[in-house]
Amino acid sequence: MTTTLDTEHDVTPADDAEIVPLTVDVTNEKTEYPYILRRVDPRRLRAVGNSREIGDIRTERPDLIESIAANGMDPKASLIMTVPDPTDGVVGVIAGFNRHAAAVEVRKLENPDLLIDIVVHEPGTTRADILVAQSNENGHRKDFTEFEQAGIYEELSLFGLDAETIARRVTHSVERVEAGLKVAASPRTRAASAAMPDTDILLMSALADITDEADHAELVEVLNTNPRNFQWRLRQKLVAQNQRIKQAEEAQRLQENGVAVVDDRDLPDTAESVDELCGADDLTPLDPDQHATCPGHAVAIEVDSDLDVELTEYCLDYAAFGHRTIAQVKIEAARAELQAAGVRQVASDDATAVTLRGLLADESAEHHLSDDEHADCPGHAAYVEDVLVYDKAKVVFVCTDYAAHGHLLREGFKSEATRSREWKAAENKRAAANNKLWKKAKTDRRKWLEKTCFKGWRSRDEKSLPARLQNWLALAEVQASHYLAEAAPMHSYACTLLGLDQSKGNIRSEYPIAVHLRKRTTSAAQAAHIRLAMVLAACESHFNAGYTSTADGSWRKPSEDTRFYFEVLAFLGYPAEHIEKVVLDPDLDIERWPHLAPGWVPGAKAA
Repeated sequence: MTTTLDTEHDVTPADDAEIVPLTVDVTNEKTEYPYILRRVDPRRLRAVGNSREIGDIRTERPDLIESIAANGMDPKASLIMTVPDPTDGVVGVIAGFNRHAAAVEVRKLENPDLLIDIVVHEPGTTRADILVAQSNENGHRKDFTEFEQAGIYEELSLFGLDAETIARRVTHSVERVEAGLKVAASPRTRAASAAMPDTDILLMSALADITDEADHAELVEVLNTNPRNFQWRLRQKLVAQNQRIKQAEEAQRLQENGVAVVDDRDLPDTAESVDELCGADDLTPLDPDQHATCPGHAVAIEVDSDLDVELTEYCLDYAAFGHRTIAQVKIEAARAELQAAGVRQVASDDATAVTLRGLLADESAEHHLSDDEHADCPGHAAYVEDVLVYDKAKVVFVCTDYAAHGHLLREGFKSEATRSREWKAAENKRAAANNKLWKKAKTDRRKWLEKTCFKGWRSRDEKSLPARLQNWLALAEVQASHYLAEAAPMHSYACTLLGLDQSKGNIRSEYPIAVHLRKRTTSAAQAAHIRLAMVLAACESHFNAGYTSTADGSWRKPSEDTRFYFEVLAFLGYPAEHIEKVVLDPDLDIERWPHLAPGWVPGAKAA
């Protein structure tokens, strides 16, 4: 930058009683810009148009006040950049606002005679030029935040500059400029960025894609409390948002074609899916194309995480429109068979009935009573469940007065009243819904383990380990011992989490985990992460078995190992879904499934 000393302008400080603005002759074509104007009273400069607010400079920058009071302003390192206003010639600050504010304060108290040197730029310098100058200067300051930089990007865009042009002018990456513009354009994200000004602008810009207010607030909380989980939670929210958008688009398409769209989570009791219905005369399932003309025809929409659409067709009042459920037909057939065989039938909620599976013939019996063994008992009876089990009608044989007929109750069975048929129907619905949620949560949980929990584990030090982690790892030897035994010695899924090769052969010392732990370069933090992976992976691998994908083997009847696993996940900050929280607190399901509440009666709603 070429500078010249201009001595033609009046730089004599004005009297303290009346601060006269400093002006220069903007019509003087002989003046060479930029130039240094020396010995200026800082109070005579116009300080407006700053991209960031300055409050109490003494409080905010006591270091700057102290430095200027003691040494003045170093003309080589701290020149204030200014530009004359072309309308009135008053010199205004365009960069160095904090230094200017500090100089004014020092002039008031510590050094009433303080004069400074300023750099004067050419009159007519545009606001965009000023913003660029401020950006370049502010970028070197430790206290300049990403949020403030986003404000500069936004104001530059108002001059018609696109992201690429702005990036080129302020010498920042296009990606950061685009992120800043996105933050500035979203009121919610802008407010969050102002509250967390030091958060990386790229992270904040991701928030701007979230349209739901509750989701946005939840993600802000994650950024505040557990930023490691932010990217994971963000992906989940974006997927859910895209699912909602896709579902709305599909609903609009169907409605435009005259199809009623329903929410399958809030169907009337008279509704049933078309593939579960048959005609009045036989078990042949209804043809969906033929049912499309039925007055009760409706469609529910489900969109999966890959945005694939699944349509389920319903009849909203199947009985009124001449249909029957296939289950109803099979259940009626089973009851007819019992009647033909002469078996007395009782209600499924008969308080006197105890299933034969819970009874022994006498003290010497080694197995429960069978249907044939009990057939001649005066208390012999049966009922048919109101829902199909594995697509078949389930017949339950009972004794209506086991004590009077000399039977014994097996250990673990209670002679309490049988659950009502309404309770059983509600519980079957809960099992179907929660099993579906469990399957989805299991997929998402493994993505979190692989992409978040153990990402970059090799480079982490001991400070990155959660407090009391070793306590949990030691406890795993007791409370997760069954699952650890299942996974040992190959620990295949642990190798996946750690990015190691899979174990092969039978020589345990050659398994990848053993090889890695024997390295002299393995740190204590790495060893802890490996052990953590072995514990978590052993527990998670248990859910690969077929029987653990159902209710009884997972969320509804969790083993001690399973409960311990979800305790550890909670300790690590895993953002559990509702169905996973139910493992540790079954009462959480009462709100969604009111039949679980103590004292529930058919027809009661959740509190």
